[in-house]
Amino acid sequence: MFKGVWATLVGLLIEDGQLAIGALVALAITWVLAAAGGDQTQQVLGWALLAMVLVLVFANLYRAGLVARARVSSARR
Repeated sequence: MFKGVWATLVGLLIEDGQLAIGALVALAITWVLAAAGGDQTQQVLGWALLAMVLVLVFANLYRAGLVARARVSSARR
């Protein structure tokens, strides 16, 4: 069981290029908004970046769960 959990975590954090690309896009969006916005905008951008990265992580966890469920169901057949 622990081997499967470890393999899933490694696949999610290291081998998943979509998560890394999404985090870079979120950082770029935050940087553009910080350059264009005023003081009020800059105070909120840290929370916006955190929210974007959390959405990316949860979306990747959901997708990894679907893939794992498909593998388990196909292995039982």
